[in-house]
Amino acid sequence: MKKHVPHKFVKDSAHRDETIGEYMSSPVLDVAADDSVKTVAEFLNEKKVGSVLVKTGEEYVGIVTETDVTRRLIAQGLNPNETKVSEIMTQSLVSLDVGETVIDANKFMAKNKVRHLVVTDQGKVTGIISVRDLVSYFSNPRLRGS
Repeated sequence: MKKHVPHKFVKDSAHRDETIGEYMSSPVLDVAADDSVKTVAEFLNEKKVGSVLVKTGEEYVGIVTETDVTRRLIAQGLNPNETKVSEIMTQSLVSLDVGETVIDANKFMAKNKVRHLVVTDQGKVTGIISVRDLVSYFSNPRLRGS
């Protein structure tokens, strides 16, 4: 078996200190926990995003992703008009500080097997970074100031 060789930009030490705050999506998009999955799916489509945070009042209580809709709604045969997003969301929010590097976020996401990561600044949610953002970062040197 051939050993995996990282893309040449991963080895580029000149950009190893760029932070996730520079590449995250902000402002944070959110939906109410009692919204129907159909409403949330339409919102994801309209905004062209793969995830949104879920709120109860002013508190973030979870995240819902396209994968949640596919695996927890469609695959289970649930009705999107009747199922609340709180029933299919991922309740644990996985986060990193805005000052962490893109390289470290990539490693963290791979280790924790998550594709959407909440970004915080002094404990306050400020954005989301996704695998899609990381792919763009690693594949396009212009996004990295090169």
